[in-house]
Amino acid sequence: MKYFYIFTIFLAFNTSATKWSESSVDDPFKSGSKCLVNNVLSSGSYVFNWPSKYDQIFFPYTSSAAIWFCKDSGYISFMSDFDNITEEEKSKISTYLKANPQRNVRSLISKLKLIDVIYSFRKASPELSNRNKRILAYLYEQKDKFEVANNYRRAALTEIYELLKTDLTKYKRLEYLYVAANYERQLGNTSNSDKNLTTLQKEIESIQTEELKGFGNYLSKLLSDTPLIKPGGKLEPVIEVVKKEVTPKIPNKIDTWIAESSDKCRSEIQAIYLNIKPMFGPHIERTIIEKSIDELLIIRRLFIDTGDISQQTFDDYSLYNGAVNFSSKVNELKAKRSPLCINEINNFTDKLSLDFSQHMERVINDITTDARTIRDNLAEQGAIKSRKAIDQLLVDNSIRSLYCYVRDYDVSEHEVCPEKSLPFKKTFKKVQVDILQFPLKIDDEIEIQKLLKGLSSIGI
Repeated sequence: MKYFYIFTIFLAFNTSATKWSESSVDDPFKSGSKCLVNNVLSSGSYVFNWPSKYDQIFFPYTSSAAIWFCKDSGYISFMSDFDNITEEEKSKISTYLKANPQRNVRSLISKLKLIDVIYSFRKASPELSNRNKRILAYLYEQKDKFEVANNYRRAALTEIYELLKTDLTKYKRLEYLYVAANYERQLGNTSNSDKNLTTLQKEIESIQTEELKGFGNYLSKLLSDTPLIKPGGKLEPVIEVVKKEVTPKIPNKIDTWIAESSDKCRSEIQAIYLNIKPMFGPHIERTIIEKSIDELLIIRRLFIDTGDISQQTFDDYSLYNGAVNFSSKVNELKAKRSPLCINEINNFTDKLSLDFSQHMERVINDITTDARTIRDNLAEQGAIKSRKAIDQLLVDNSIRSLYCYVRDYDVSEHEVCPEKSLPFKKTFKKVQVDILQFPLKIDDEIEIQKLLKGLSSIGI
């Protein structure tokens, strides 16, 4: 009955989000090595309504964090099976890992491929084997590998029919009948799916124990979804929901300014805005990347030379050429305005320029906040800590501009993205020259190597 108790415990435990914590465990295949892994901190009943319910696979196994991987040895396992290794299994796995060093296991797909190989050396019970296939099917589907996912489901379905011939708990029988109905539908076998649904309905109606009725009621609510499953593609059916009336979107102030203009001038004002709008993003990005790093290099050099950060180093960001470019573009467009709309266009562009200036002021303020904090705390922190703080800020800002977030299913990682940072090569060249002349005073060697890798990605 352990499955039922797990189910009811989760139902009784409501939280707003799943949470994980990092920890380290001993690597079973490399003495003295540790494996960085994740443990569940919290979860709730909402996980039983996630799309994985159609595979009857639930959190934490819907997350890639439930896959524990040891970088040093290459060993990989689902978290619940990590330690349960027999000597025979250990020998086979060790032989494989020595012959096949795992040097690039980072993506979810690479982990799924490896975990399938490792489990082929382990003696899993029929129920565990079936669970693993359904986990793999669900996770492969999240990466749009539908054919691979459905091959695992096909194999799991074969096992389910064999398991249904054995002496199962009532809970497992209900679970397998439901999954079989879904998989048959997804594989295009409608009549077999209907038969399983009919059998499942009878089984639910025959439940005698109060403790199992909760699970029966849960499955009953899902039965109407199964006929909506389409062959191939995702297992999750498309369920039409009556759309609620949506509150109209509140227009932003620039849209309001355009809407308030006269009919005769509105299209001309709209055209001016569309010409200017692209300058907002690029200009702000350029300011954040170039100005923040340039100013930090100035602050760093002054601090190394004088042991202080002068107030004048924070003065007059308005000379940055991006602001001039914006003003020039506005004036260029105003010169082409029609005589009838001179006043309205002047009024619009004046408000737009003021809004742009105010926005840039906030951006510049964000850039200088950390450096000002270091200056204000200089007396308390002392020269060594302040130098470390400046260097850490330089490294953080540089890495932020050299790397992009890349999302792999439910994990985001930093990866170098030269297409983003190459336009600022001159700025990053200054960083390289400066840190070669005056080496970084931070203790995190990993961060330093990350910075150097980012610089190398753009040929520095």
